[in-house]
Amino acid sequence: MRLTAAIVAASFVLAGCAYNGDDPAGTAAGNGEIDGEAAFLEHCAGCHEDGAQNAPRIGHPGEWQSRSTLWQAVLMEHAKEGYYDMPARGGKTELPDEVVNAAAEYMLEKTFPHRPED
Repeated sequence: MRLTAAIVAASFVLAGCAYNGDDPAGTAAGNGEIDGEAAFLEHCAGCHEDGAQNAPRIGHPGEWQSRSTLWQAVLMEHAKEGYYDMPARGGKTELPDEVVNAAAEYMLEKTFPHRPED
């Protein structure tokens, strides 16, 4: 009985993390644009909110200082291609570029609100 309960619980956890392809980022903006916050929360927050696997946390600029000063261009490339322990597209290879870009842009805006554009 315990094993069944554990399997059911684990399947709910995994299902919550899965990408189902229906709405890749939650286009909650309602205007057809991808909501960067929704994309971040769905696909990136698992590591970048609490620093899992040494990921730099959103809103903590000091943790990003060793990265390139070409914030936007380099971050977009790293998000799509992977960087050190971070897999490409956060391990969700089916994510469209637009979703990855929206999530990365959201992280930049929240972490470096006064950064210069590339």
